[in-house]
Amino acid sequence: MALPFAVVLPGLGEVKSFDELGKKYQDWLAGQDVAVQVLLTGLQSAVQGGVLGYMFGSISSFDPNQNGAAKPSNPALESVVKAGPWGSARNLAALTGVQAAASLAIKKARNGKEDVYSAMGASFLSGVAYSVVSGSPNPIQSAVTTGAAFALFNGLIYQFGQAFKPEFADTDYDRGKYMLKTLGLTKYADNLKKGLLTDNTIMLWNDSALAECRIPPGPRLLILHHLDTYRNPSNVLKPALPLPPLPPQPVATASAIAGR
Repeated sequence: MALPFAVVLPGLGEVKSFDELGKKYQDWLAGQDVAVQVLLTGLQSAVQGGVLGYMFGSISSFDPNQNGAAKPSNPALESVVKAGPWGSARNLAALTGVQAAASLAIKKARNGKEDVYSAMGASFLSGVAYSVVSGSPNPIQSAVTTGAAFALFNGLIYQFGQAFKPEFADTDYDRGKYMLKTLGLTKYADNLKKGLLTDNTIMLWNDSALAECRIPPGPRLLILHHLDTYRNPSNVLKPALPLPPLPPQPVATASAIAGR
């Protein structure tokens, strides 16, 4: 959606649409320190959660005894109703803000790795934050139990989603991974995905691109030296060599052949 007029924002430059604003903001945020990224990501999610919480609290703030209606029997629902719009906004802002900030912080600390432990760790911290701001007669016990419940629930949801996640053959990195295998650098194969160094970018790899993927200097030198044999043939009259080969196809087993 285009803006009525172009806006010049500090650090972002000229912005002509909301889509451009979002893209430039994400690019700017990616270039900041990890602490700044975590802080701003948490604040952004907290604002969104606060707005949703206020709306939900406004809808839920009814009189339980109005028109003879029965009082809610669910303690959790009753606490939400009693919190009111501002209380719900505060609670949901703490929940979503800490969840987003903790998720990003854990992801950065684990070099981009995301799994059930990351999801449970972020959920535990968000549950603790929710319990603290909600106010409890026994804050320490409530924070631990609420955090554990959040972690367990989110861990189950994560595992359930992974179980039904469709499996697609990821062939965009086959050539690069096979090259690393031939150089004895298999342990850095997963680093290629972090920098989106797909097979069609191999001939463009340089030291800074490999460094962004957290590949140490020694392995970087081996990779670049290997690629130089394809990019810069020693004999100028010799045609350029092809790209590094793809890995060999797996040999079909006897049972698979029999099944055909």
